[in-house]
Amino acid sequence: MYGSFSKIEHFFFARASATESRASRHRCPLRHANRVETKVLYFAAGMAKCPLCSQRAAKRQCPAKAGKICSICCGTKREVEIDCPGDCVYLRKGRSFESAREHRHDPRQPTPQFNQQFLYRNTGTINRVAQAILEERDRAPGMVDQDVRSALDALRATMKTLSSGIHYETLPEGSVASMGLYRRIKSALEQLMQPQGPTVDALKVSDIPELLDFLLVTADSRSSGRPRSRQYLDWLASVAPEPPPDEASRIIVP
Repeated sequence: MYGSFSKIEHFFFARASATESRASRHRCPLRHANRVETKVLYFAAGMAKCPLCSQRAAKRQCPAKAGKICSICCGTKREVEIDCPGDCVYLRKGRSFESAREHRHDPRQPTPQFNQQFLYRNTGTINRVAQAILEERDRAPGMVDQDVRSALDALRATMKTLSSGIHYETLPEGSVASMGLYRRIKSALEQLMQPQGPTVDALKVSDIPELLDFLLVTADSRSSGRPRSRQYLDWLASVAPEPPPDEASRIIVP
């Protein structure tokens, strides 16, 4: 009984102390305000605001902005408003997270349309187009994944029309980079359509639309889809670092 009475006394004593503490805060508001102001000044002096939103603390080093930004702006404006370089550590982490979360089509797992026989039969042509993409990227460093898709899509329409006997060129809509890439890939395909010698068959126009379909599927599966994404281009460069002729198959199966 005494023990219970002691607990009750302790309970009321604790509440009384808390009430007195709140009352003292109201009796001396200046001292409480000084504490809050000190904390705010300490935060402002120790952590600059994000230059993009001007609200949150800038904690992440952004190589594209040559300074620090907040984590929210880093995540939401990445490859949208921020032209992220491929070596940014936060961009790489974001890509790894998205790749693990999203179960997109993997070109290494052939569909009934793009089976192993298709890949084996068209390895040389696919590698030559991939090489043309990387060559044009070296010439135009500002190229993004969307430029590649635009060029491939327009080229597919052009070749599909040509395979039906009508010569009508569909040009890519968008940037100068997509037009330059379109011209380079088209030139590479036209070279492959010429006689290659007694042991190598020339590329048929009727086979090109399907090849470009495969390249479009690969580009879609390897890109984040954001306006300034270079994820597909970075992937292509990583699996095809100017391979010698005997290692060309690495482009298809990284």
